Amino acid sequence: MAKILDFLGNIIFGDKKNNKVPITCASMDILGEIYIRELAFNLVVNKIANAISKCQMNIYTDKKRDRNEEWYRWNVSPNPNQSATVFWTKLIYQLYDNNEALIIPINGNLYVADSFIVNKQYAFYDYRFESIQIDDFSLSRAFRQNEVFYFQLNNKKMVTYLNGTMTLYTGLIKAAYSSYMASNGNKGFLKISQFAEQEDDFQEYFNQLVNEDFKKFFESSNAVMPLYEGYEYESLGNTGTQTNTRDIKALIDDVIQTTANAFNMPTSIAIGNVQDTSKAIDEFLTFCIDPLIRILEAEITRKSFTQSQVINGSYVKFDTTAIKHIDLLDVATAIDKLISSGCFTINDIRKTIGADEIDEPWANQFFMTKNYSTIEDLMNQLNNTTDTKGGDAT
Repeated sequence: MAKILDFLGNIIFGDKKNNKVPITCASMDILGEIYIRELAFNLVVNKIANAISKCQMNIYTDKKRDRNEEWYRWNVSPNPNQSATVFWTKLIYQLYDNNEALIIPINGNLYVADSFIVNKQYAFYDYRFESIQIDDFSLSRAFRQNEVFYFQLNNKKMVTYLNGTMTLYTGLIKAAYSSYMASNGNKGFLKISQFAEQEDDFQEYFNQLVNEDFKKFFESSNAVMPLYEGYEYESLGNTGTQTNTRDIKALIDDVIQTTANAFNMPTSIAIGNVQDTSKAIDEFLTFCIDPLIRILEAEITRKSFTQSQVINGSYVKFDTTAIKHIDLLDVATAIDKLISSGCFTINDIRKTIGADEIDEPWANQFFMTKNYSTIEDLMNQLNNTTDTKGGDAT
């Protein structure tokens, strides 16, 4: 009865307390979006870049390893603004993202170009590289092929085809997400009394309540939703089949695996599985890193040395032994065999396992056990033994 009298009083005398306190839903969630395609690409390329940056580029002059200024540029400080690790990481990202990469030597330093245009108009002459930009600086001059280091990954830009494939997975992930939200979402009835509908700001309050407040309320793990008199929410509970996020995670794993396969990386390394890690790293080196290193070695060698120098034994070679972690206890027997067979010196082995070299002449000598000998020496020993025994018998 009191509500009816209040209602009639509002009609006759006007509403004297029609000022609602603004209502907002208390929420602590921060919404974000994950770009699956970029995540998979960066995940795979970052592992490749990290592997290359761990390699040392050795320079050989007349078949002898040389540690000179050129070695320092490639392995320590290519330019005043980058270390070798940052330099190689940027180069690998450019190479995989654009299918090509360009290094510009300027004033004794090396710089990876952020963008450039290749002019192939004169096919029987050096290509010209124009509109070169490094960071925020644009170079005014063009460079010829023999002045730069130009790397190409494939004949076709793999990222273009990969992005097309990823578009299909993006649609599948969205569908799986929508299905998950639909089956695990909140549904219910909002009952509104006729008295509430008579309020002057009913439409504004209703839009705020339904489109904003309830949305935040349902998306939040911890929230409070205050309702004015005349509004009553009744939950229907979950009417669909309960699902989890495994379907979505499986699709994301598919995206990462597809990207890894496109770049010849074992899927176990891309996803982060620890089973058979040693075998996976061997495949990673064989099918992904080694072919990439051949591209780098060939271009740097032919641009750093003349034809006669290369013929006489001048070249560059990447040392990939640092990519794979070495446990001394696991390789102790192998180390003994490598030294005792005369294949490597003690300092060679120490460098391979990451230990400091020994500054002694004997550490750079080759050793061989008496168990090893040539067939000729072995036959001579047998003949001498036979003659000796024959003489004794006589």
